[in-house]
Amino acid sequence: MREELLLEIFSEEIPARLQKKAMSDAIVTFSTIMDDYNVSYGSVESFVSPRRLTLLVNNLQQRTKTAVERKRGPSVSAGAKAINGFLKSSGKAKENLIEIDGYYYVDIETNPSEVRGLIGDMISDFIANMPWQKSMRWYLEDQKTLSSFWIRPIRSILCVYDGSPVDELIKSVGLRTCSYTYGHRFLAPRIIEVSDFDGYRNGLEAAHVMIDYAKKRDHIDMEMTKKAADLGLCVMYDDGLLDEVAGLVEYPFVHIGVINEQFMQLPPEVLSTSMKIHQKYFTMTYPDSVIAPFYGVVTNIPVTEVMSDGLNRVLRARLSDASFFYKEDLDVTLEAFAQRLSNVVFHEKLGSMAQKIDRMMSIASTKDEHRATALCKADLLTQMVGEFPELQGTIGGIYAGVQDESHELRIAIKEHYKPVNATDTIPSSLLGARISFFDKIDSLVGLLGVGIKPTGSKDPFALRRTAIGIVKLLCESDGNILDSETLSWYIDTLITAYLDQGVPLDANTGEVVKEFLTDRFRTFVIDGLEVSSCVVDAVINSFGDVSNLDYPAAINKSRKTHYLTTLDGFDVVRTAYKRAIGIIGDTRVNLSEGTDVQFRDTSMIVANDAVQALYAACLAANNSSSKRVVKEDEPNVADDEDFRSVAQAAGFILEVCDKVLINDPDPKVRLANARLLRKFAHVVRDRIGDLTYVTSPRAC
Repeated sequence: MREELLLEIFSEEIPARLQKKAMSDAIVTFSTIMDDYNVSYGSVESFVSPRRLTLLVNNLQQRTKTAVERKRGPSVSAGAKAINGFLKSSGKAKENLIEIDGYYYVDIETNPSEVRGLIGDMISDFIANMPWQKSMRWYLEDQKTLSSFWIRPIRSILCVYDGSPVDELIKSVGLRTCSYTYGHRFLAPRIIEVSDFDGYRNGLEAAHVMIDYAKKRDHIDMEMTKKAADLGLCVMYDDGLLDEVAGLVEYPFVHIGVINEQFMQLPPEVLSTSMKIHQKYFTMTYPDSVIAPFYGVVTNIPVTEVMSDGLNRVLRARLSDASFFYKEDLDVTLEAFAQRLSNVVFHEKLGSMAQKIDRMMSIASTKDEHRATALCKADLLTQMVGEFPELQGTIGGIYAGVQDESHELRIAIKEHYKPVNATDTIPSSLLGARISFFDKIDSLVGLLGVGIKPTGSKDPFALRRTAIGIVKLLCESDGNILDSETLSWYIDTLITAYLDQGVPLDANTGEVVKEFLTDRFRTFVIDGLEVSSCVVDAVINSFGDVSNLDYPAAINKSRKTHYLTTLDGFDVVRTAYKRAIGIIGDTRVNLSEGTDVQFRDTSMIVANDAVQALYAACLAANNSSSKRVVKEDEPNVADDEDFRSVAQAAGFILEVCDKVLINDPDPKVRLANARLLRKFAHVVRDRIGDLTYVTSPRAC
């Protein structure tokens, strides 16, 4: 046998949305438990279906590893009686004593034990420590008590090790482990005896249960694509929906249903959203992407004619509701809906949605921006959004088109919630990006201003996502998202608008918002561009105060500096910069102070070859016109004029610091030397970053 451990927790239905994560969580949890029990094993695999979570541990050794525990005894100054007592209790001789930091220690070996005898305890620990997002307990009749927590009540526990069943009582759930499982609830509800994983998998597939989540997902994909192609159609796939339907069935059966022609007049977004949210149906399109009067559905049993009629009938009821809401909404203008926003609470501490719109108006600058801002939240009052909250913005854009608003305004309203996360795209137009920025920066200022901040992994108001959205807008918009103003101006203007509305904000709100955005920018660059943290810190701090942070420039600078750290000459530049900073003072002072007019006065340069060479090199670095930034498709900057000139100056800096008395007795010479170092530091910070934050180029 392969010394494999097969464990299946068979329960009531596991919610589909939790299954994918459960597979990875199960591997981590059980691996940690095995490590704690000091067992040796190979790979760990997990499988999931609606009624079972399965673990396969390959090459699980029969005996635990020999463990060594270091036990502390008395201090070295203790008497002989104490030391001898410690040796006796440990079963060790005096020559086994180890002296560390004034205390005696001995190493005690733990003898290996049989793994089979530990499996029951490991299963109990696994049930107790599996991190379900939501879990429950149930009553154990035999024990007159409640069970351990699990996602749903556990009905049986299959456990087979090295080809033979493991018989253990798992007291926390009131069940003994067994060597059998069950087939499909409806198609093959029989008991399946199991002796190894291959027999387990094959037996379940013969009983219409597919435990391989990825395989089941691919099967749905292929079957639906094939059935749609047979009708000359394409499938409008949604990865989230595909994941969900894969978790709803033990074995997938794909069926193509028909949509009543009368509902094809609904907007495509309404039609597809209604089918997805309420029925878990896939939308079908013609090859030209026009929605076709068909849908795809995944069922747990083969679809009969009666079932097909039922599926169509339920969809008709849903689409009838959507059609009614749509027609009712069109009798009211978006402006009329917008006038009711005073009845919608934005946040209990921040007032109504109408007040939010007023604040956004205070930072809008053009007629189009004012119009889009006034209407962007109007669809919150529509019946359609009440039924389908997922269509916020989309419905507003549709209704704006029906009411003859401009195409640009309609798209801006539709897209102004974007980006909703770090992977989402930004609005396609500058107008939409500006409205999105107004919306997000107002929320961030208000919520942070009244003391609502994320704590640990909890962020109920999605402030981190909001800040990431702002960072993406600032970094990725084609036009200038800030127009002619600074980020500080928008923040300060919104703070004033809040105060004018009688909403008290913390006195340091502006700084808190800027620091929060800077922190999200740091995360955005590290995760998105895979740039090291020390490089990002060097770039951020090169701008001085966070109020001066130029996000697009910082993105390009981070990418460039990250590459420069891999060049051999970078360590020389880093060392020279740190030595210069050590002489002239803190990098947070304005390095450009005292570097220009007087610097050009060559009469203050002493007749020293090293200083003269440094002077020329600093001039070359300062006057370099090649401030080229590194883009994704242009990573090679080995010949960059900036870096070559700065690296040359860095070599002279080190030579000057070794050979020249910087603090010369002559005040004019001392001032000239200081200005040379200051100019070099200014150029490095401007071109590369504040390298005091880079501890080692290899660490980056």
